Amino acid sequence: MGRISLPESTAPGPTKPAVRALVLWKLDLEPDDHVVDVGAGTGAVTLEAAQVADRVTAIERDPDRVAAIRTNREASTVEGTVSVTQAVAPEGLPDAADAVFVGGTRNLDGVLDWIEQVAPRTVVLNAARLETAVRAITEFRARDFDPEIRRIAIGTGQELAGETAIEPQRPVYMIAGTPGGGA
Repeated sequence: MGRISLPESTAPGPTKPAVRALVLWKLDLEPDDHVVDVGAGTGAVTLEAAQVADRVTAIERDPDRVAAIRTNREASTVEGTVSVTQAVAPEGLPDAADAVFVGGTRNLDGVLDWIEQVAPRTVVLNAARLETAVRAITEFRARDFDPEIRRIAIGTGQELAGETAIEPQRPVYMIAGTPGGGA
C-alpha cells in the first residue's frame, strides 16, 4: 500500500494514518471488493481503500468535505475507482457493499439498518466519543454483528528539553463486526 497525500483538508479528523492502517487491517480488503466509506470526511480512508479495492464509494454530507474528497481523489492515483456522493446517509448509499467503514455516525441507526440489509463481509466503525462508541457497540450486538472492540491510543515522539516525550493523540474507539454472521 502506497502513501497517500491529502492536499485538501477541512478539519483534522480522528482517522490519522496509524488509525487508518488498523481500519484497513480490520476491513481485510480484496482486490475485487466494493468498499463504502460512510461519513468520508476528506477521503483519507477512501483513498487508502482504493489502493486495494476495485471500487470505493464515499458518502459525505458536508459540501466542503465533498469538495475536499474530490480534490484529494484527483491528486491521487486511484481517481477512476472512487465515486463521491454528497448525501446524509443512509440516503445515497449503494445497493451492495463488500466492506463498510463508518467514520461519520450521524443517523447511526439508519446506517446500521442499511448495513444489516446489504450484509457486507465486514464493517468497521470509528468513534471519537465514548457515548457514540457505547451506542455503536449496543447496536452491533442488537443486530448480531459480533463486535470486536478496540480503544486505539497513538502517541508520537516530541522533543522536550533535549529529550523525547510522547505526545498523545485523542483515542479512537474502533468497533469491527461481521453483519449476517460473516456468511
